[in-house]
Amino acid sequence: MSAPPPPKQSPLWSMLMQPGAGWRFERRLYTGPVREFAAVIIAIGISVAAAGLLVAVAGAGVLEAFRGMYEGAFGTRDSALETLVQATPLIMTGLAAAIAFRASIWNIGGEGQFYAGAAGAWWVSDLLADLRPAPLLFVFMFLGAALAGALWASIASVLKAVFKTNEILTTVMLNFVMFFVLSWLLAGPWRSPNTFYYQTERMADVTFLPRFTTDSRLHWGFAIAVLTAVLVYFILRKTPLGYEIRGLGANPVASRYKGANVGVLIITVMAISGAVAGLGGAGELLGLHHRLQLDIAVGAGFTGIIIALVARLHPLGVVVAAVAFGALINGSTAVQVVTGIPAALVQVIEGMTLVFVLLAAVAARYRIVRTSVSHG
Repeated sequence: MSAPPPPKQSPLWSMLMQPGAGWRFERRLYTGPVREFAAVIIAIGISVAAAGLLVAVAGAGVLEAFRGMYEGAFGTRDSALETLVQATPLIMTGLAAAIAFRASIWNIGGEGQFYAGAAGAWWVSDLLADLRPAPLLFVFMFLGAALAGALWASIASVLKAVFKTNEILTTVMLNFVMFFVLSWLLAGPWRSPNTFYYQTERMADVTFLPRFTTDSRLHWGFAIAVLTAVLVYFILRKTPLGYEIRGLGANPVASRYKGANVGVLIITVMAISGAVAGLGGAGELLGLHHRLQLDIAVGAGFTGIIIALVARLHPLGVVVAAVAFGALINGSTAVQVVTGIPAALVQVIEGMTLVFVLLAAVAARYRIVRTSVSHG
């Protein structure tokens, strides 16, 4: 009687168990937008699953929390419009980060540049309060905001271009410098005489950005943000400057050999990045608050960094990511009411999303390949 045949093994199992077989990570020569997009989607999916786990650990119903999040973000017309209001400054700070990161310049100072722009817009409105017609006043206020943001960002870029200073350190420190400068201005020269708070007087009605509807807070700053995203996309993809920016990000040594003045390009990129963040500050000031304060959009600059990375530095992707994060911020209040979990959990989810997206970006650039070990 013959012995039974051995069990059939799968090709994958045979390959894994082959003597001398090894495995290593190998960098892909080309990642491709489809693979990068898939990696981001997977990362977001993992983030959602992790958020659900945190909600469950907090003792709340996961489905109930997600339902509350959706209802608070998009469930009604008012909540959907408010989500766009929350997304408006995030689009601008996300674009500011994406511009700089595209050139491998790590501008972490979007928060300070955002507030510099708000301060610049308020100062111009105070100097030119009687300027008419009103559209001309808006032009000067936004120009003042862009110039203030660009100048504040240029401090770090000049230090980097001339003295090779690490821009991560300088831009982070400039955030604190801007905070204390504004604290001094709002406690002294710019402080309203009618209040004990650190804030200016209420601005004239003529400086208010119009709103899309009379019964919502959604103002024209959202349209300006979307148009800015389209403009940034055009500059990066369709102009010689955009080509130089992308070339600097891909290979600064090659850019230098091709004749690009890297120092001037660094200063230019940071000025554009700071100007965009400054415009965001002006939009938030003129569209919502109408007086300069220290808390008009706390954390918008740092959240913009996460948005730029989630969007893979694509300007139009920044708009989508900013709306998603606006929904997260707007929906968190409803989740807190429905489930009782703290709204601070949203910040934890934002941090987790950043970590998973960064890990996914790295994973998409590599593949696992099998190697053979010679026995000779």
